[in-house]
Amino acid sequence: MTIYNMPLWLRKFTFNKIQKHFNDVNAQKSGTSTNDINEAKSILQKAQSQGSPQPKQSKPPVKVPDFVTSTRKTSRK
Repeated sequence: MTIYNMPLWLRKFTFNKIQKHFNDVNAQKSGTSTNDINEAKSILQKAQSQGSPQPKQSKPPVKVPDFVTSTRKTSRK
């Protein structure tokens, strides 16, 4: 018996239950859950409101080459 012999509503229901189960298992294995994500977002928002602890350092200007070819004379035959 294959899944194609199942009624459509039962196939969708079974698929959704299996998908939810594996999503929950993966979330537990990775250590992330919706509570952890919300907590991390709140910590980041607090850090951004306080400002960065170290001032940003400016990068030195970049010298762009002018791509001038060599000045030697080419020989013509």
